[in-house]
Amino acid sequence: MSNKTYNDLLIETSELIGEATQTDEALFEAGTSDTSTLLPLLLELRVRYTILLKRLDLVYDQLLQPQKRLIVKRLLEACLGRLIEIKHDLVEMRLCDHTFDDDEALVKLQVTPFEAEPCIPRFFIREREEEINSRRQFITDTLSKLGYEPPKPQPLVLTEQQAVIIIQSHERARQGRLRGQFMKEIRLLKEKGRDQKGEMSASAATAIQKVWRGFIARRSTKKRKLEEQLLIGMLLPPYKESEAIEKANQVEKYRHKLQKEREEEYQSALIKIEDYLRTQHGPKLNEQIGDELRRWIREYYDRTERFPELPSEESGGSRAMYSRQGTGMESELSKSSPVSSKESKRSKESKDKKNNKAEENGKTKEEPEDFNTYQCTTSAFLKNMVGANEEYEDIWKYKDDADNPHERYYKDMIEREKMVKIEQEIRNVVDEMMRSELELLQAAYDRDRAQKGKKAKKPQKKVRRGGKKNKKKKEKDLTPDRTTESLFEELVTNGIIRPYPLVKIDDFIGEKCYVGSAYREQGQEADPCLGDIRQLVKEYCILPLGSEHVRNNAPFIRSVLISGPSASGKKMLVHAICSEVGAMLFDLTPANIVGKYPGKTGLIMLIHLVMKVSRLLQPSVIWMDDAEKPFMKKIPKTDKTDPKRLKKDLVKIIKGICSEDRVIFVGTSKAPWDAEQKLLCQCYQKFIQIPRADYGSISLMWRTKLHKAGALNPRLELSCLARVSDSYTIGTLLAALDSVLTTKRRLQLRVRAFTATEVAVHLAAREPVYAEQEQAADTWWFKTPMEKRRQKVLQKLEELQLEAEAPV
Repeated sequence: MSNKTYNDLLIETSELIGEATQTDEALFEAGTSDTSTLLPLLLELRVRYTILLKRLDLVYDQLLQPQKRLIVKRLLEACLGRLIEIKHDLVEMRLCDHTFDDDEALVKLQVTPFEAEPCIPRFFIREREEEINSRRQFITDTLSKLGYEPPKPQPLVLTEQQAVIIIQSHERARQGRLRGQFMKEIRLLKEKGRDQKGEMSASAATAIQKVWRGFIARRSTKKRKLEEQLLIGMLLPPYKESEAIEKANQVEKYRHKLQKEREEEYQSALIKIEDYLRTQHGPKLNEQIGDELRRWIREYYDRTERFPELPSEESGGSRAMYSRQGTGMESELSKSSPVSSKESKRSKESKDKKNNKAEENGKTKEEPEDFNTYQCTTSAFLKNMVGANEEYEDIWKYKDDADNPHERYYKDMIEREKMVKIEQEIRNVVDEMMRSELELLQAAYDRDRAQKGKKAKKPQKKVRRGGKKNKKKKEKDLTPDRTTESLFEELVTNGIIRPYPLVKIDDFIGEKCYVGSAYREQGQEADPCLGDIRQLVKEYCILPLGSEHVRNNAPFIRSVLISGPSASGKKMLVHAICSEVGAMLFDLTPANIVGKYPGKTGLIMLIHLVMKVSRLLQPSVIWMDDAEKPFMKKIPKTDKTDPKRLKKDLVKIIKGICSEDRVIFVGTSKAPWDAEQKLLCQCYQKFIQIPRADYGSISLMWRTKLHKAGALNPRLELSCLARVSDSYTIGTLLAALDSVLTTKRRLQLRVRAFTATEVAVHLAAREPVYAEQEQAADTWWFKTPMEKRRQKVLQKLEELQLEAEAPV
């Protein structure tokens, strides 16, 4: 697509942003509102911001103009952060992590449920591609030095009997081909002899024509029927990337290359233009600002007979008390503290807001009387989004790009920005010089008036006391003299930092729950599907980690526990989190750290190295498999991994993760009910339970995988296969499919169609998810903190309803 296409798309997106932010601002102006009216608005806003996120991601990925891309990125990050904030508001309002989409919002915005699922912005990986590749290469090189080789496909090893059978079959096939060729030659000789005798009858030619015409008619009918079924969607087209898709991918790569060139030109221009402006205008600005300040000081002294005090640099310097365009004749109070007064007002307002929030939060926790009202938390991204959108409309929306068809940088915009920066820097230097001159003048003035005993007090610098704000003490660095590379190499050598396969989160196949909103209207809670789990992992783990600005300002999640039966996709989700944001994976599984860093001092060093390197190599994912083992009451005697080694330090590790750190702790467990629930809930902030695969998810998985393998045919009964696959996890079904579709069986698909019976035979020998495991998982889920809160609120609502219905 052309530059005009993306510019027009950005203009449309800007208008949609204006509509969404107007609705969003109305929510905060309304204050505390009824949940029945607030909930549909929040659900609609969530879908709106999801659509805007996809549009802005596409524009930012393909736009060439470097200065315009800066505003688009601000909009993209603000939209992403606001989407996460709305998600947490919906969770607090419903007391459930799964926010099922409202049918009315989807119909109103003409969006399917899959389109309402947030996408992963591509700049998470693209802007760090070289860094990610270098880290992966460093891990590979370090492991290869230690003699580790990546797993290779095992060679085919045959027994003597198998080799003899293969040789015999090939020899018989060779003899059959020779026999067939020999009989063909004999038949041709006979037909040649008949032609010579003139015994060839016309009936033979007619028979051949009849057979051929029938074959042609059947083939055309079959082809026409197949095209009709493809048109109406009864069959899927062959799994093959079309030429149009390949060409579009090539165009995207070409635009990425141009985008990189434009960015390099822009960065070099920033340096050159700033150096030029400093040499041309720096001395003049310095002299001009100095002369104006001296003139203003002289006028101030003539009016008041005393010298002024310049505000500090943090308070705005001379700009706070003197305007270059003004007369400089206003009163001292009005001139010396406009910025500080504004800042004090803002700080007072922010303090009042914080106090109000604390009071409201305290009321909701202590006195949860009114459950039918809710007030949305203040947004840290909405004002930024509105400001960025207004800036885009003022500067870029109606800007004529006819003079810049190649989307290069604008020199005049760089000059304006750099002039403001240079003037501010020169003003700070001149202010510092003026402060020293004023001190000398004040000292001379005191000496002239013979007031040597009463020396003028020097303006003391205000020291900002931030002790209360940052209560966290700095941890002692146990490795101050070591480089990041040496620490990185040590953890890779010990297997703490592990390589992981590149997996996309969308490869976690699953349908979404389409009846969630309908169930909630009836006062019930629907069971989530695998598609809802995928969306939840995106919202809690992937989207906050990808951007530093979003991580610092969005609602903060330190740790997540993913539970589910064996082969349900827990490790795949962990690998997908790392792959989508380019994170480093730290493995603290009890079986992985056994025998490493022994003793108490070794454990302290291990924790220190993991926390230090995870911050240095952000984003990072600290992973613990079998997360229930450190909190089990009784460890089996057969378990020699010492799982309770990290029991006391897990809370310390997780609490050590700050909002500035793009680090998340992820635990995976197949039996979380075996652990002590109190300790487990102290460690993990959010709980994600992978349910048993439903019919829709299994059917979608079979259709996708078989279509990709070329085994999908009209005779295959997918519904029957999905019913047979019930009570099995997706991983078990994929393992059964791999055992069925061997290389030999794939070659036979043209001759012998794939049937559901073949998979059913292999599934009979595999373990399903038993009812006892599902019951144990459900019982444990009702003990999680969020579910406890929800049950408590439902119980109180029932009590209030009974009191209202009771006769007076």
